[in-house]
Amino acid sequence: MFLTWSLFLIIITQECSSQDDTGPYRGKYIGKLNSYHHQVSGEVYAVDDWTLLLVDFNYDGTGDDTFFWAGDSGRPGPLGFIVPDQNGKTNILERYNNEEIRLKLPDGKKVPRISWFAVYDLASQNAFGDVYIPEEFEAPAPRTLTPFVAAPGVALSSQPVTFLDASTFV
Repeated sequence: MFLTWSLFLIIITQECSSQDDTGPYRGKYIGKLNSYHHQVSGEVYAVDDWTLLLVDFNYDGTGDDTFFWAGDSGRPGPLGFIVPDQNGKTNILERYNNEEIRLKLPDGKKVPRISWFAVYDLASQNAFGDVYIPEEFEAPAPRTLTPFVAAPGVALSSQPVTFLDASTFV
């Protein structure tokens, strides 16, 4: 019976996983930041509908009026919105050196509804780096299974099981 439950949990966690590389689970991979200026680089993941994770993120911090910026227009430009930094602030960006940071989108905004994310300078109206969100993109979401029911003669049961991501269930 233990083998059956173990196999079941392995299958479910693999189904919830959307990250191909090894290492800690980060969410669903969106892509690498395209680098245009100011040493912008890194990889972007969607943790859930409202959260982006930047991994190995770099920016030299020398832009005049630079922010995390996102939008739903065709490409990065002035028609977008500021994405608060990892501290929830909308200050001009400072230097980042191979950092891992979580960014929460502002209220009412969701990852699947934006077309792009950028490191954008408002003064010069230039994207220093950007990544495009694929059409029909679905961010990871928790999944809840019905309670486990024991087979006759086995004293095993559970409450509903929720898989938060590929490595966390409650």
